[in-house]
Amino acid sequence: TSRTIRHASNKTAPKKKSSKPLVLEKPTKFNPPSHGSRLPRETPRYPGPQLSAEDIAMQKTNKYPSMMPPDGSFMHWFLTNKALHMYISLTTLFTLAGIVFVTNFQRNSPFADMIPPWQDLFLHPMNYSRRWLEILRLNAARTTAETDARRARKVDDVAKRAQYRKAHGLDKDDGFGGWTVKNDQELLDAVMPPTVSVSVEADAESIKEKKKLKKWLGIW
Repeated sequence: TSRTIRHASNKTAPKKKSSKPLVLEKPTKFNPPSHGSRLPRETPRYPGPQLSAEDIAMQKTNKYPSMMPPDGSFMHWFLTNKALHMYISLTTLFTLAGIVFVTNFQRNSPFADMIPPWQDLFLHPMNYSRRWLEILRLNAARTTAETDARRARKVDDVAKRAQYRKAHGLDKDDGFGGWTVKNDQELLDAVMPPTVSVSVEADAESIKEKKKLKKWLGIW
């Protein structure tokens, strides 16, 4: 006798595919799309009654958040006055330039100890200005003297070099101001040795002696 052993299985037989298309369930409520297919029409605007002169004047004097101050107020004048802004800018620039000038003068000039204290500008403005003018004149005279001395040293150095060259016979070949006058041949000899110049001339003559090639239609 033979026994047939069958095991339990969860697999089910495959269902046959239906030829009918899937139909979605009808919603209980109509949900329109977020964007319509047509642009919305402009709704009529009702501006209301025309404002009176008192209302317009009141709007100009009212202060609204995140907006310019109203006309006629101090802040509106301060923010829109161009002359005031130019005056503030120029005053700031001239003040900074004066501070830089005084600081450099005190650091580099030997007359810095003669500068009067800044309190005298308010107590004695005339004397303060005269003192500053005297200091500036002294500084200008010192700068002029240093420049003249520097130029005199350079002229003396040039004269001493000329005397040295004359004493040692080095000024015979000099031309105008120590520059020599040479012709073209001397300049070429100084740049190229004679052997190089001869070879260059020979190459030039050999190039000239070559026959010109006949060309057809200017190409071959």
